[in-house]
Amino acid sequence: MRRVAMVSAVVAIAPPSVIGIVLTATSWSEGFVVVLGFLVTLALLRKWSLDGYPRLAILAFMFTAASWIIGALTASSPMGFVPMALIGALLLARTQKRQLWIAVFALAVATIGASSFAFHPASWALAAQYLALPAVGTLFVVAVIVLSEQAWQVVRRLERAQETEAELAVARERMRFAGDLHDIQGHSLHVIKLRAALGRRAVRTDPDRAELEFSEIRSLVDETIAQTRALTYARYELNLVAELENAKRLVEAAGVAVEVRFEDTGEGAADPLLAQVLREATTNLLRHARPTIVTITASPRSVEVANDGAADTGDSRLRGLAHLRERVESAGGALRVERSPGRFVVSARIDPEIAISGTGGRR
Repeated sequence: MRRVAMVSAVVAIAPPSVIGIVLTATSWSEGFVVVLGFLVTLALLRKWSLDGYPRLAILAFMFTAASWIIGALTASSPMGFVPMALIGALLLARTQKRQLWIAVFALAVATIGASSFAFHPASWALAAQYLALPAVGTLFVVAVIVLSEQAWQVVRRLERAQETEAELAVARERMRFAGDLHDIQGHSLHVIKLRAALGRRAVRTDPDRAELEFSEIRSLVDETIAQTRALTYARYELNLVAELENAKRLVEAAGVAVEVRFEDTGEGAADPLLAQVLREATTNLLRHARPTIVTITASPRSVEVANDGAADTGDSRLRGLAHLRERVESAGGALRVERSPGRFVVSARIDPEIAISGTGGRR
């Protein structure tokens, strides 16, 4: 956005300035001095930032102010005020009581221009060139810089808000998983604790009862492990249609446009693995990408998540999908990750008949 703001300011200010130099300069040396001031200003614009001023800003302002003073005293170029106005606008854009300081600054630039009357006969043409033009031109230059910076600030706030929303979405997902894990293991551990206490007391008085309690503890541990594994892979809880709505809400909450299409082909319920792929892909793009639009296409056989904000981050995104790829392939399907310039696509396809036979044994 910094480049956009800089280009916008240059495009708005440079053409009329160049035309003014060509029309008013009386010699190559006069034009060269003004152009040199513009080059100094351009170098400063390249370091334009919302977080502070370049180190040479004050020095550059002093140079352009001296150039304008000389140009006004000699009446050599009425456009000499533009570099000074540009740098002054950068310095005033974030000051308190900005409108007052801008008016004072424009008056100061015009006052310097009025010094041309000290060595040249007063005339309406001289007043227009060295009094009216600097005052109006300074206000125009400052307005362009202030508007460009305000637009830049709005865009940066929106970007930071999107980043915050994405982080919150990921945090909410982690909290949901932590809550589900607590519900499963908290209850089981509490029951195990009670049964262990009962078994310990019955070891000497009722060995059969103690053996029963310890057997129940072992069964409960096995059940808890199975439930935790099921929660980790979301085999039972996740539903593709419900997960589509959840993914849409998460992406929209991050301020990203999302298009969701579900093609109901009448082939029965989708494999929960597809919902898990959708969840993992959604989490990845919220954490690692900066998309402007996300497209999700799903059916009982397949799911595809595409975004246009892929960054060149190597294979870091594949780590979270590695285990899912193995499980999808073991269920008779395929999971693909495609990366192209500015685009990242995760797609998975599972044959329902093969998936049923493949997952039935695991469950």
